[in-house]
Amino acid sequence: MRKFFRVCGNLTKKAIPLNALLIASLAVVVLYTYFPLTKTFYQQDEWLGFGSYLANGAGYIFSSTEGILSLILAQGRIFSGFVFYLFVKFFPLSIVPFAIFTIVFHSLNVVLIFLLGKKIFKRVLPAFLGSLFFALSSVSQSAVTWPATSINTLPSTTLILMSLFFYFNYLNLSEKKWLLPSFLLIYLSLFFKETGIFLFLLLPLSALIFKRFTLAGYIKTFWYYFLGTGLIITFRLLQFMYTPHQQALFLTGSSKYFVDSLVVRSILYPLTSFSLSIVPPTQFLNFARYITNVYYPFIPESQFILVAQTVVLDLLSVILTGIIVFISVLVLKVTEIKVRKAVVFWLFFLFINFLPYVIISKSFSYLESRYYYLASMAWAIIFTWFLSLIFQKAKHVLVKILAVLLFVSFLSLHAKTVVLDINQLIVESQTRLRILNQITALKPKLDSKKNVFYVTGDTDYLVPGNKVPFQQGFGYTLLAWYFPKSGYSSDFLNDTELFEIGKEGYLELHGLGFGYFSNLENLKTAIGENKLSDDDITAFYYNSKNKDVIDITKTILK
Repeated sequence: MRKFFRVCGNLTKKAIPLNALLIASLAVVVLYTYFPLTKTFYQQDEWLGFGSYLANGAGYIFSSTEGILSLILAQGRIFSGFVFYLFVKFFPLSIVPFAIFTIVFHSLNVVLIFLLGKKIFKRVLPAFLGSLFFALSSVSQSAVTWPATSINTLPSTTLILMSLFFYFNYLNLSEKKWLLPSFLLIYLSLFFKETGIFLFLLLPLSALIFKRFTLAGYIKTFWYYFLGTGLIITFRLLQFMYTPHQQALFLTGSSKYFVDSLVVRSILYPLTSFSLSIVPPTQFLNFARYITNVYYPFIPESQFILVAQTVVLDLLSVILTGIIVFISVLVLKVTEIKVRKAVVFWLFFLFINFLPYVIISKSFSYLESRYYYLASMAWAIIFTWFLSLIFQKAKHVLVKILAVLLFVSFLSLHAKTVVLDINQLIVESQTRLRILNQITALKPKLDSKKNVFYVTGDTDYLVPGNKVPFQQGFGYTLLAWYFPKSGYSSDFLNDTELFEIGKEGYLELHGLGFGYFSNLENLKTAIGENKLSDDDITAFYYNSKNKDVIDITKTILK
């Protein structure tokens, strides 16, 4: 690590006052933008992790590993599991440690990308503006605003950025000693999240752009990169291929076209996501709907949104990708050779970084926001290049000022979207906390051996039958919420069937029972089948207009 910080120190020693000011400014921007996250609450997967912690304690950390081999090959994200374990153990149901962790690591990543951009292009203001895009990107914002993903994506990216510093040091100094720490940092990043796995292949291949090798010398230099690539990717693909059932949004062996889907996605995911990763989703979706209206006016209203958000948006994104690549090729021709090679590396980085996601299905053209974090990082470097070139080639100062103003306007659009989304997240979080606190006030504890909740309301959220504004199964949420003061065994929380949104059911183990229903007929069936008494039932009604929970148990039992 001392070598890494010495490299960073060399970047700033000639201009400490200016760099310190810009670094502090970047940290302030991140803090100001994301500090409101301290007012949010668990969103979705945090409940599953919290439940797993309550059931398994420290065993939660290794709950996703499958033996020594899988652990060696970095399966299970044990580093992020350890962070989550510490937070829920010492600060249960508190979002504050997650928010602080997020702000610190996102700030660190933004500063590192600023230093990297400055190192490559030797321009301070373009590097600063490019890193601001990374700080404020609305496309990748959930990697920062969603606690369950921030604790794995952000530190993983920190290690990836540190790895790239070592890699570029190898390229500049032609000293092989920098490659091993680069490799080890990528490997360690996989224990937070596997998104950096593509670098095992990209870094050795990119070296061919910068240097000449004999075949023997090339293999001797990068053999362990290729070995890591082969072992980890083969292991993961075989796992998914031989999974006989559907697994959330993942492509598995149960899919009819497993290999075909991998091939098609390996082509189309990078082509579409390349441009999608810089355009705020709301604006691009609205434009896709407009084009659909203009060009496909005959599409039935029931299918309009589906067509606009998939086929049309995919087409538009591929066209935009083509335009960006065409312009980039033209601009590269007037770029000095050393910088040109660096830009080609980052363009390849942008395309290839989406390959780890080909096993994940998507519901429309955009992947989930959290998967664009590395892409936003790469775009920060590419924007730094564009702006550096303008600063270098433009003869009139007004051209430079106009370029800065246009880019700042682009940044403000992203920043505005992020702030609005965080504010909406705060409202939703406070509503969810209010619901849980009201339910607790009406039913302080699970005082029966069998506890069955019936929750209804005046509105469906996300799926039919989900009567409260939660993104996961409310039955599992209630079980985890009450669990610390209940007499239930860990088996109840390890059974995650009720975590699926809209899911109903009843589970009885060791003489204890827990159930959740939102459909009255299903509740009545469960009462008859499991011989439940009136004392086992608790019923609530959620009024979405005034956000109040009402006890309707007596009404339901009449």
